[in-house]
Amino acid sequence: MKKVNVGIDLGTTYSAVALFDEGTSKINILKNEIGEETTPSVVYIEGGQILIGQEAKDLQASGNTNTASFYKSQMGEPNYSAYLDGKDYSAEDLSAIFLENLKKQIEESNDVEIEGAVITCPAYFNEAQRQATIHAGERAGLKVLKILNEPTAAIIAYGLTGVGTKNVMVYDLGGGTFDVTIAKIVGPNVTPLCTNGNHQLGGRDWDRALIDFVVDKFNSEFGIDITAYPEDFNELMVKCEKAKKVLTNVPSTNIAIQCDGMYGKYEITRADFDRATENLLNETMLLTEQCFTEIGGGFSWKNLDEVVLVGGSTRMPQIAEAVEREFGKKPRIIGNKVDSIVAAGAAMQAHLCKFGTLTLNPVNLGMANFSGGEKPAAFTLSNNSIKDITSHSLGLLIWENDESDKLINSIVIKKNSNVGEDFDKSYSYQGTKMEAYVLQGETEDPYDANILYKYEITGFPSGKNQVVVSYLYNQNGVVEVKAKIQGGQSLNVKQCPITESLSEIEARLKKEKAESRKPVFDVTFMIDISGSMYGSGIRAAVQAVEEFVNQIDLSFTHVSLISFNENCQMVLDHEQNKSRIMSAVNALDADGGTSADPFNHYLRYYRMNTSGGAKPKFSLKSAFGGGGSVQAGTEIIIVLTDGEWWEPEVAKNSANDVKNKGATIYAVGVADSNQSFLNQIASPGCAKKVDLSQLVTTFKSIGSSLASGN
Repeated sequence: MKKVNVGIDLGTTYSAVALFDEGTSKINILKNEIGEETTPSVVYIEGGQILIGQEAKDLQASGNTNTASFYKSQMGEPNYSAYLDGKDYSAEDLSAIFLENLKKQIEESNDVEIEGAVITCPAYFNEAQRQATIHAGERAGLKVLKILNEPTAAIIAYGLTGVGTKNVMVYDLGGGTFDVTIAKIVGPNVTPLCTNGNHQLGGRDWDRALIDFVVDKFNSEFGIDITAYPEDFNELMVKCEKAKKVLTNVPSTNIAIQCDGMYGKYEITRADFDRATENLLNETMLLTEQCFTEIGGGFSWKNLDEVVLVGGSTRMPQIAEAVEREFGKKPRIIGNKVDSIVAAGAAMQAHLCKFGTLTLNPVNLGMANFSGGEKPAAFTLSNNSIKDITSHSLGLLIWENDESDKLINSIVIKKNSNVGEDFDKSYSYQGTKMEAYVLQGETEDPYDANILYKYEITGFPSGKNQVVVSYLYNQNGVVEVKAKIQGGQSLNVKQCPITESLSEIEARLKKEKAESRKPVFDVTFMIDISGSMYGSGIRAAVQAVEEFVNQIDLSFTHVSLISFNENCQMVLDHEQNKSRIMSAVNALDADGGTSADPFNHYLRYYRMNTSGGAKPKFSLKSAFGGGGSVQAGTEIIIVLTDGEWWEPEVAKNSANDVKNKGATIYAVGVADSNQSFLNQIASPGCAKKVDLSQLVTTFKSIGSSLASGN
């Protein structure tokens, strides 16, 4: 039995396996057990029996719920699972099962032993999706030689390399994913310029649009929602998929529906179908235009020499028509090879991985399409001939600057950079252990990115250092990280599990940074915004807080703001930026309801400074005319209310808990507030009822007292 290395197109709807025959310089698409070149990417599991391909697809069409398809687009998604035969399966699990059984079929049907494989994936797959694809291949018993972007595989196999210089676009619309890649080709060398896509957009979305179109017609005629009848709806889905394929070759077709004793038959024209799916087609065109923008320099359709259609869904006439409208010329379509061309390119890459070079004759390949002129001669590819680019930017989670409390995604590798090259970025750092979070995303906002990895970097010399962090997207599009002191020693880099969400990481890092700065005060305002504060009450409160802030040095103070009525909201958390504080304060408005307990909210969501050690004390007598002393560095809470609260005993108990943790509470009351209640929630000597006209003066007095320490 011959040992071989193959290319596998692990497709959303169909998969294919190909082998490059070195003796003939031809590609052989290896057939499955029923003699087909493509295998439906459907898995069936029941009673311990596993089926894949057409048998599984037929069972799915009959309504069997122990089948799964379209799992490829969910690769790397932790929240996806398919429930088959009493067990949950991830997309990686299903891909591994499918690949293992596909490998067995191909080996038995072609009398070969598959040793290694290049597996393709959409160019727009992210890190998690690529890792999941690698793991699935390995679990299937394959030696994964490389993960290759599908458009790059198509460029190789279409015989677009070897002759002249040209700009080529590959428009790849499969069953569940869409990619568009633009590449510059110089002789045998392929250099992608830009890639874009949507791994949740594909032919099945066109199916769904047609399904919705017919469901609406049936519902309008009979008042029956067929989606509530699983068996009938499943039959309709199968009919709509077939109708889509029929409309590729004829201008109209009929779809018949039976449900709840009613029968409907509807003519569907290609024009109807095109109108129903126009928004989907437009999305692919917008992603294409985005590629032009990212390339820059006024690049547009006119700069393209060829457009190649890849993926089974490009058989829909609307695709070629739309491309021709924009491009001004017909796109390149290679007969019935759109389903196997990606596997063919992967097979060539598998040969390159093993032997380093590959001699091709585009005529012998049977993939090239020549419209006239001299046919290209044979040429040789090497591993260096085929380059790839990153489909997503890669960054490091850092502070915006030394003084800032804003975390950003500091981009190290920009989208569309070359794969396999090191990219460095230098950062200032003082400490012994640096936490490095690797993010994948296109903007500086970390919440628009995905956290890929956490690393601990150690081995720093004492003092402040310039740290150079190096990122590398390897040939599989998977991230590698290194670090060193600028111009000096390498640092230890250890990968660690990620146990926190981004919001939890941000909260922890902010707290650590706040503690490292050792601000004198953490001041929290709790402002009553119940209905009785409407009008002059809330206006006076806003003015009073503003005057307080004007009295203090924000470089030594963190300001937080909680608004409360029957609900509590942390409006501002540990802020030192004056403009952001004033903006939040000015946005306060009475919001109705009654007053509830804000201290419980404070205890649950606000991390209090409980660090030990002696701290200087000073008197606050000048603020309220006597009583109490406050430690510098402890929490100061200033409560403003205009009446007694709902469940006051609960509020008093919560206030005591806050005070027991070391906080000082000022309670300022206006209007119908009760002095006795204020005394009970406040720290000793820190409660006062005043007129609205005295509110500003009272807050200024507290602020001056804290600022001066008198």
